[in-house]
Amino acid sequence: MESKNMPDLNGVAKKTKGRQKIEMKKMRNESNLRVTFSKRRTGVFKKASELATLCDVDVTVIMFSPGNRVFSFGSPSVDSVVQCYKTHVPPPLLTLDLNKVHSTVDEVELHTHLHCLSNQIAIEKKRTKDLNHLAKAAEDQFWWARPIESMIDSQLDKYKKMLEEFKRQLKEKGGNLN
Repeated sequence: MESKNMPDLNGVAKKTKGRQKIEMKKMRNESNLRVTFSKRRTGVFKKASELATLCDVDVTVIMFSPGNRVFSFGSPSVDSVVQCYKTHVPPPLLTLDLNKVHSTVDEVELHTHLHCLSNQIAIEKKRTKDLNHLAKAAEDQFWWARPIESMIDSQLDKYKKMLEEFKRQLKEKGGNLN
């Protein structure tokens, strides 16, 4: 190992050791272990993101901290990649006919990709259903959010009277409404 005051090529003594190779073994100091985990976790997630972007692949990284907290990164999302992994069909056993093996692997890849897309569609359908439910709840709570075509005559008369009363009160307070 170099000493702290080792002369460099110019004859001037170096004050630091510079960047040193870290021995790959578990750290004993708990504080250093947590700090190192936090920094390296960020680096691993960044590399996973770069890999997903550069290679147009789905990536998921899941790790547990020294304090047993779960950290995850996924592109496009952890759930979609895990779902694709769980439903992945392994390729068939190799045969002597390489053309057949190649086409079978392509079919398996296509099937897996189709399954992943189907899962994403199911997720989007659920999201659409949830949004429609929220819109319906808003319509029920706020009458002005409902389409006029869905209202019956008695409701329209009631809302017309409410608007006329609002207009009258606004004029009384000095407001200007056409």
